[in-house]
Order: sequence, then C-alpha cells, then structure tokens
Amino acid sequence: MRDDTRQQLATTLKVAQISAAGLETLHEALRKTEGPVRRLLDAIPQIIWTNDGDGNANYFNRRWYEYTGLESERSAASNWQALIHADDTPVVKTRWQRALKTGEVFECEYRLRNAAGEYHWFIGRTVPLRDKNRIVAWVGSATDIQDLKQAEAAWKESDERYRLMVDGARDYAIFMMNPSNEIVYWSAGAERVFGWSAGEAVGQSGEIVFTPEDRKNEAEEKEIETALRNGSASDRRWHIRKDGTRIWVDGMMRRLNDEKTGALRGFAKIARDATQQHEAEEQLRRAHDELDHRVQERTRDLERTNAKLRQAMEQRQMLEKQILLITEQERARISHDLHDTLCQELTATALLLKSRAHAIARQSKAAAASLAEAAETVSANAQMARDLARGLHPMSIGASGLPSALRELCSRMSGEVSCHCQSPRFLRMDHDVAINLYRIAQEAVTNSLKHAKASEIKISLERVKGAIVLTVSDDGYAKRRRGRGGRGFGTLTMEYRAHAIGAVLKIESMKTRGTTVTCCVPRKT
Repeated sequence: MRDDTRQQLATTLKVAQISAAGLETLHEALRKTEGPVRRLLDAIPQIIWTNDGDGNANYFNRRWYEYTGLESERSAASNWQALIHADDTPVVKTRWQRALKTGEVFECEYRLRNAAGEYHWFIGRTVPLRDKNRIVAWVGSATDIQDLKQAEAAWKESDERYRLMVDGARDYAIFMMNPSNEIVYWSAGAERVFGWSAGEAVGQSGEIVFTPEDRKNEAEEKEIETALRNGSASDRRWHIRKDGTRIWVDGMMRRLNDEKTGALRGFAKIARDATQQHEAEEQLRRAHDELDHRVQERTRDLERTNAKLRQAMEQRQMLEKQILLITEQERARISHDLHDTLCQELTATALLLKSRAHAIARQSKAAAASLAEAAETVSANAQMARDLARGLHPMSIGASGLPSALRELCSRMSGEVSCHCQSPRFLRMDHDVAINLYRIAQEAVTNSLKHAKASEIKISLERVKGAIVLTVSDDGYAKRRRGRGGRGFGTLTMEYRAHAIGAVLKIESMKTRGTTVTCCVPRKT
C-alpha cells in the first residue's frame, strides 16, 4: 500500500472514532437511517450479522435467510451454529470462545449448510466494536469460497497426476539439481537406474553418477556450462551405479528458469539406461550382416521416444493453459474481495460519517465539516478500490464480450490519455481467447502510458476473413519502451499469451514516435 493511501486510511479511522459520550447520539442517527442501512446490508452478497457484547447474535442480513432458508430472526439467532458442519464445529466454537475472552478478531474457514441441505465453504470474520476498552458489539461477515476450494482441490489432483506420471516412468531416471549442482529431487526411475535411494541421493552432488575419469575431466561442469549457454545439453556416456557397475546412459540436461524473472532455478536431467543399445551399436559396427535389423530396432526406439516427446509437449501446453486459468481465477478472487468486501465496508463507513456529520451539525459545525470531509475521503478510497477491482478482473468479458471490456478499458484510460476503441458491439469467440486478448490489450495500453508517454491510443477489434484481429496503436516514443535486449517483460508476457491461444503477435515501432501491436487469432479449421 502506498504511503499516501496509508495516511488517508489512518486519518479516516482517526476521525471515525466515537467517544462514549456520543454513542447515544450515534444510535439515534442509526435508528433514523435504519431503513437505508438495512437495504444496503441486504444487497451485499456476503452474509452479514451482528452480536451483542456477550456474543449473542441479534441481526442477520437478507443473504443469511436466502442461503439458510430460515424464516425468522429468532430462529437464526438460536440455531445458527447448528448449520455448521459437524467436523468444523469444534474449531469454530473454540476460536469464537477465545475471541470473546480475549477480544481478538475471530477468523475461521468452515462449511455452512444451505436451504437445500448442501454444504459450502465459507471464510468467516468477526471484529469487535469497542467503546474505549469495553466491547459493546461484534460485526461479522462470511464469504462463500466454495469455488476457490474446488479450484484448490483440482490443482492438488493435477499435481498428484503429474507426480504419478513422473514416478511411474520407471525406465527413465528423472532428477533435479539446484544451481549449486546439489540433487534436490530423485525419482523412482532414478533409484532403479542408478541404485541410490532418494534419501541417499538428495543433498549429494550431481557428480555421484559420473565415472571417476569423467569427474577428473570435469565432464559434469562442462555439461552444466553447455546447458547454461544453450538451454540444454545431451548426455551420452558411461555412468556408474551405487554398486560400482557401469551403465551407458542416454540422457538430456535442461536449464530451468523462473517463468517470471528468467533467473536460474536449477537443472533437470532425464536419462535412461541405454547400455544394451550401446552394445548393439558396437556390434553393428563390427557385424555388417546385422545392420538392417539394428537400424530397424533403433528406428522403433526413436518412434517411441518421439511419441513420448509429443505427449510431453502436449502436457506442457495443457499446464500452460491451466496456469493462465488459475491466474485469471486468482485475479477474479482478489477483484471480488476488493469489490464485495473492501468497497462495501468503505461505502458503509462513508454513509456512517455523513450521518454523523448531519447529526452533530447543530452542535459543532467544525466537527460536522471534518466528518463530511472524512466521508469524501472514504468515498474516494472506495472508488479507487473499485478501479483496482475492474483492472484486475473486467466483469464485462463474461457478460457482454470482449468489445464491451475494451470499451470499458478505454473509458478508464480517458482521464490520463485520449483513448478510442473501434469494435463491433458483439463478437463471438472462445472465453480463453477473449481473456488473453484483453490482457494483451491491457499490457499494450500500460506500456504506451508508462514507457512511451503516449498522448493518444487507439484500440481496434475486428474479424478479417474469419480471423480475429486486435490492434493497439499509439503516438508514443518508441525508443523508451525498449529494454536492453529489445524486449521487456511486458512484451514477453504478450508473446506468451498469444502463444497460449495459437495467435500471431506482431509489434511494429516507428523510428521516432508511434508503435502498433497486432495480435491475430486465426480461424479454426
């Protein structure tokens, strides 16, 4: 959070503090605005409730009754804990009792039964309201996180399938090393090929599988240097097992980079025991009459290897799409939290301050003016949070399509630069394509504002011969947007997203001013 934002929030909280002498006046003001406040709370998608100082529930908003199917406040106040899943009840009760005893904020994840008898995961949070050092009430909220829990479960299942696939490849030794050449992962296939268990191998140098003469010749260091320079290095030589026997290994070492920073994370090595194949190749050189048979055998091996490589490439593409999907889901979750929780809280605070300012206007105009000013500050912060939420996750992509989202992006930029959008009102396309095209446009606009200092930006979306073409052009300084290598992180991000949807990205810059980013998604045949 920026320092100026922190100061604004601190000022808002300081002004919002209410003395014990003013509580009665505040209650009178709340009673006068009870109707609007209740309508506001009933419109919030979260479950909202209040408790008295002793922890007894005395209010639930409409979302509670819609979700639980309960018909009266009395039944809700007496039976709300019975709706929590039996496995979660002990933890909830323990934390709630501790919060009542210590005055700490209550926060817990639990499953709550709805009117249909189904349980959804919620994250609940209850904060105390104090008059000086005495707790006079508690305000609680519960947010449905069922979709997030399901996404986490899907990710764990995907990770488990990946591990099963790696550990199931017992004919291949797969292990990983950190930048210092220390083994950090050792698969079941590596244990079968080289003889060392994972407990014995992890923490050891990658040289343990090399023969003494190769260690003396620094073969491992040379292989690492090749992988650092070219990204990968072949490994076809004699290696040594735990029991001292030698095997001919056919493998590959690949450099592993951090996807975001490009920094070195380590090395991955895939190897297989090719001793018999090596002996066969030697026999082929000595026995010309067996040449045809050995060539066919090798060809079959290559076909099987190519099939596995194609499968690995398809798996990588699937994982890349899942990463993008999880990224968008996380953006959406944060956006929803900002919009549905923080914005609502700030709006409610602004209403409370305005009500308080009106109530004490006759008593102290200066105090009323201060409260009114604080209310305006809170409202400005709420608008700032809404803008952040819209930037993280454009709601219009799912409802009105990409054209509507691009127009909304232009509208948000209009305060900083002249931004125009030309597109049909509706353009049918795959949801993943729409999301990635929007992110590419968003990145291009950000680059134009941040690096090129553009004064005018034009966004165009059209269908040309069945292909979808997105164009973002500006009049900014072309040289300022380039990094040392000619491509910055923003450019790499756009290329990555274009590749994920099978699109072609093209960036054209003039010598002095003006850059055009074009992304073409070809028609599916």
